[in-house]
Amino acid sequence: MNDLLGFTSIGLVSLITIFIGLRWPAISKILYTALIVRVFVILIGHYLITLPDSDQDALGLEDKAWTIAQDGFLNVIYNFPGLDSFFYSWFIAIPYSLFGRSILMSQSLSLSFGIGIVFLGWLFAKKLWDRHTANKVGWVLALFPSLILYSVLPLRDIYSGFFILVAMFGLFNWTKTRSYFSSILTIFGFVGAAFFHGALIVGGIFFIIILFISSLKKTFSSLINSHLSIGSFFIIFFGFVFLQMFVSDQIYIPKIGYFNEINLGLLTSELNTRVVGTGSYSEWTRIQSPEEYIYKVPLRLLFFLFSPLPWEVKKLGHLIGMIDGFFYIFLVYLIFCNRKVIWNDPSLKILSIFLLGYLLMFAIGVGNFGAGIRHRSKFIIEMLLLVGPLLPSFTISRSLFPSLRLLIKKNK
Repeated sequence: MNDLLGFTSIGLVSLITIFIGLRWPAISKILYTALIVRVFVILIGHYLITLPDSDQDALGLEDKAWTIAQDGFLNVIYNFPGLDSFFYSWFIAIPYSLFGRSILMSQSLSLSFGIGIVFLGWLFAKKLWDRHTANKVGWVLALFPSLILYSVLPLRDIYSGFFILVAMFGLFNWTKTRSYFSSILTIFGFVGAAFFHGALIVGGIFFIIILFISSLKKTFSSLINSHLSIGSFFIIFFGFVFLQMFVSDQIYIPKIGYFNEINLGLLTSELNTRVVGTGSYSEWTRIQSPEEYIYKVPLRLLFFLFSPLPWEVKKLGHLIGMIDGFFYIFLVYLIFCNRKVIWNDPSLKILSIFLLGYLLMFAIGVGNFGAGIRHRSKFIIEMLLLVGPLLPSFTISRSLFPSLRLLIKKNK
């Protein structure tokens, strides 16, 4: 019965993917490939082998979902947790309470968001660059190992990665149009991401501040011209309300706390407790004083993006992480090569600033490369978008189609 629920859920996601492929034929091959690869990984992980990161957190969150679900659907809805670390478990508990427990069903939900990332990433790249570049980005999203893995596990990372992508898509549109719909979409994306990882709300707070300042400038300009912008006035009003609530400790930021609780010394002490485990960073990366943030944060950023390094590999799982880190080295190199294009384009520049802010935040907060591999997968999409034109092209050779061999062509 449990497997029947799982296969039904996978079938539903497959039908939705096929529908999207029929609606947007240009991405159909990419989507179908992404779907087939992910379903294959789900099945071998369920029946044959234990996938990396499929124990501990994944099992704990899924078990928590079943515990919540056993009290019934109405009780699940009534006990909405808000911005809480167990929101993901509550989210999974909804279908569990209606249909019963099925790990395959929870994996199919992750699968749907993983396919959503491939599609939205392709659409975003097409808007940023062109269709050819969008196809390159789409193929990498479809075949990138860590994205495949976290698209099939009952973990929060693929969900938060999807909503961060939504937020960045809205942010890009906002820089072009300054429309209210883009503002709402951006805030929706940041808030959605925060439900699956609370610290991601920081991007939303910074966007509200930017929106507030932009509206102030627009209002002053309109007053000079004897014309009041009603929309800007409301944004300023709600911005004042938000800032007042935040400063008066009425808003709690997960992982950070209330405004008056923000203390660099306490934060430093908390962060050092996370440098643990076989995959922990070297002892000298611990931040012992506020002054050490200046030179240790950039070093921790390198560890966050590139670890485990070859001399840190102690078992097979570490080797897989090292290969993943090589991909990030290549992407950082491409970002460096594309730095002038990025900095001369206002939209790309603001995307890169938000991306760097998040990377620095997680570099400070993560103390071992096991967690780092998971957390950096949230941002691989934005990194790919920034370097889309420099990526190699992926095409399927028709003459070799029966063997499904992929040919990699260099950019002309």
